[in-house]
Amino acid sequence: MSVEKKVRAFIKEQKLIEKGDRILLGLSGGADSVCLFYLLLGFREEFDFELRAVHVHHGIRPEAEEDAAYVVGLCEKEGIRCLVFREDVPVWAKERGLGEEEAGRMLRYMDFETCLKSWQEENGEEFFRFKAATAHHENDQAETVLFQLFRGCGLAGLRGILPKRDRIIRPLLCLSRKEIEQFLSDRGATWREDETNQAEEYSRNKIRHRILSYAEQELNLDATGHIAKTAAILREAEGYIRRQVKEAYGRTAKEGEGFVAFDISALLGEDIFVRRQLILYGLERILTARKDIGAVHVKDVLRLAEKQGNGEISLPAKIKARKSYRKLVLYLENGKDADRVLSEILLEDKGFLYGEEAPVAETLRIDLAGGEISEILQCIPQKAYTKWFDCDKIKMPFSFRHPENGDYLTIDERMNRKSFRRYMIEEKVPASYRNRIWLLAAGSHVIWVPGGRMSSYYKVTAQTKNILQMKIESKE
Repeated sequence: MSVEKKVRAFIKEQKLIEKGDRILLGLSGGADSVCLFYLLLGFREEFDFELRAVHVHHGIRPEAEEDAAYVVGLCEKEGIRCLVFREDVPVWAKERGLGEEEAGRMLRYMDFETCLKSWQEENGEEFFRFKAATAHHENDQAETVLFQLFRGCGLAGLRGILPKRDRIIRPLLCLSRKEIEQFLSDRGATWREDETNQAEEYSRNKIRHRILSYAEQELNLDATGHIAKTAAILREAEGYIRRQVKEAYGRTAKEGEGFVAFDISALLGEDIFVRRQLILYGLERILTARKDIGAVHVKDVLRLAEKQGNGEISLPAKIKARKSYRKLVLYLENGKDADRVLSEILLEDKGFLYGEEAPVAETLRIDLAGGEISEILQCIPQKAYTKWFDCDKIKMPFSFRHPENGDYLTIDERMNRKSFRRYMIEEKVPASYRNRIWLLAAGSHVIWVPGGRMSSYYKVTAQTKNILQMKIESKE
């Protein structure tokens, strides 16, 4: 298959370019970007997109001026608008404590973003139409996978360079360096060589020249291609796993501003691999970047979930993980108050009513005249917020209020008592949250905890003469 057909098929398969797109090509002048330049020129009419180029002068090599002049001349020859940015990468890197390789990459993408925004403002079109194309290829992919592997990574790292990320597209990931150079040679095209690609003070160059070169010579001629193809398989696998994790997240977690709360029994009911991914996904939901979070932190969080008793640990990026009974909450230290978060989650899950405003209760006295009590007993409602009580046993006045010292419920037909405090402990509600719960009480005798149990003393029996129905309704 020709290079043109191969790249065309890859663009369509990955949906990299759509009709009406504005494509900004990062054009360094090297073989990779020049190859992509000519391919995109040839695809313009077929895919119906507009093309521009951007060149970033890094201020490192004396030959950089010649590179910039070559790129400008190439674009002028083909009638393509080209913007040139001049950056002092060594100074910028030193000021921020970065390596020159990383600093150069960051500045390139910042300049790409500047160009895209400026272009969008010119046209006043939707921003998603504006994309930046880079010339990463199979060899870059293989180097990236090995670099990530040696540094330590998970499945996401082993998928390597993505064909599309945000507004960045990479149409040459399906080509090898040899195919790129052959394509240019066949059309008699020239390109610029960057001697820093040979300098082995850069980690990637060591992988390229020492490791991949050895693998191709001594193990398999297509070792680079095989690594790139494996990365593509892992990318598909990671996408599938991520979709499954999102489904599991819906079963095991709920979230709010600055926090994610897992039901521990549901979390631990998942496969161990899925558990880890759920924790990572939860962290992603409350963090802008996951850079400082690693496998060791995920393991610590899971260990906290599995341990007996409650506890709390600190994670990087001002994240805390707290276990409280059946809940595991990940939250930002400077976000919503953790106690309030846990209170709301725990009480809502239990169905208890809580907060500052008392619930709205509608009462109805049911006339038993002419009816058989045995028939009435079969109709007792089982709804969480509608209950029947033996009206004659309720001492007036009764009221809705928060718990007080000495509150108790009767728990069986023998009228044995249980303190409200003991009931809350059994329901796994921490002490600091109990004073927010609403209950119906006559004196210290708790008649009913809406969403929870009612006192046995007030239940309707065969001896009941009058029934009081109480229904809690929403204020909305």
